[in-house]
Amino acid sequence: MPRPRQPGLTENELEVMKILWKQAPLTVSDLLNCIQRKPLPAYTSLLTLVQAMEKKGYIKHQKNGKAFAYLPVLKQEKFLISEVKRIAKRLFGGSPGALVLNLVENEQLNEEEIHALKKLLKD
Repeated sequence: MPRPRQPGLTENELEVMKILWKQAPLTVSDLLNCIQRKPLPAYTSLLTLVQAMEKKGYIKHQKNGKAFAYLPVLKQEKFLISEVKRIAKRLFGGSPGALVLNLVENEQLNEEEIHALKKLLKD
């Protein structure tokens, strides 16, 4: 029986998306060269992941000589917004304010972040 589809991206999918958001279009070989973790995945494992991501609609390919080059379809900003909403819903009863308060209370913000937050609240 197949695993139920998890919302959002898996860790491996997110790793590929972060690379594609910065450097697309890339072939599977290019992606493999950009991956930082050790041990590196096998080429065939990465190819399988990329093909699955394409089936899910996160990425698409274009012909690049004999190889396929992959580009993101999923926009980074849209993904970030949906992930923050998902976390707020799951952990804070759907309240983005509670999420922000938790982050401000429990994390060290630098001067630039504090200034930006004050400006946002003022506006």
